[in-house]
Amino acid sequence: MLRLAVGLAFIVVPMLELLLLLKVGQSIGALPTVALVVATAVTGAYIISRQSRTALYRTLEALSEGRAPVEPVLDGLFLMIAGALLLTPGLITDVAALALLAPPVRRLVSRATMAWLAKRARFDVETYVNGEPGPSRSGGRRSPGRAGNGPVIDVEPERVGESRPDPDPDRSRRR
Repeated sequence: MLRLAVGLAFIVVPMLELLLLLKVGQSIGALPTVALVVATAVTGAYIISRQSRTALYRTLEALSEGRAPVEPVLDGLFLMIAGALLLTPGLITDVAALALLAPPVRRLVSRATMAWLAKRARFDVETYVNGEPGPSRSGGRRSPGRAGNGPVIDVEPERVGESRPDPDPDRSRRR
């Protein structure tokens, strides 16, 4: 369903943009319409260049403080999308971009995106304390028809630089 909606958007939005640009061009003239499109493209390029650095710094700051950088990454992503929409010629995409530039709208879209991702994600966390299994937590949704917990990878820790005892000391005598 999502693919169909995206596919239709790639067909319908450019057609609507063209119709709107023609109507605006008839109303205010061709030269002011072209100037408006160029001005929004330059603004979009400026936003992308400025905000990408800001988002990167905020992400690195969150990581250095030990916090998950979800908020700065999503904020930067939606600012980049707003800049790309401003680069795209058309007035409908410009209105969508201007909405994304407003911090309250961006936070709302970020929360909705996180809720959408959380509904579709699945995660399991198993903890071990002194080699013994601790509490387990699961979240998100399970894949339909999946009965087990998935593959289990059992590993034995080995310290580098320590010699391991030979499991079969008689092997060297049999040669």
